Amino acid sequence: MSGLIDRIRNLRGNVRPPPTFTLEMGRGETHRHCGPVLYAHSIYGRGSVLIGRPRRIFVEEWPTWDEARAALAEVRAADPSFRFDDFGQGGSTHIPSSVLTRHPPDDED
Repeated sequence: MSGLIDRIRNLRGNVRPPPTFTLEMGRGETHRHCGPVLYAHSIYGRGSVLIGRPRRIFVEEWPTWDEARAALAEVRAADPSFRFDDFGQGGSTHIPSSVLTRHPPDDED
């Protein structure tokens, strides 16, 4: 459990702007499953060609929704300021890479 708390604290301390979190079914470019996954959300910074675009970071996954919610309850007990949106009844924040890379921003030089 301390590993999860440490990862979340690290993300909250080092990702700018500070991330928000979602618990949702695992979905990405190359995978999709019904198991719960915790993602952190922010935007890409100046060091990325995707500057200003939405950024989603994998944090943790669990075999069951009950285990995920219990683990996140422990995180909230250790850090009461931690919040997450629970999309366990459906919904996803996945954005296809083809959408993210469409019309990249122009250089400002």
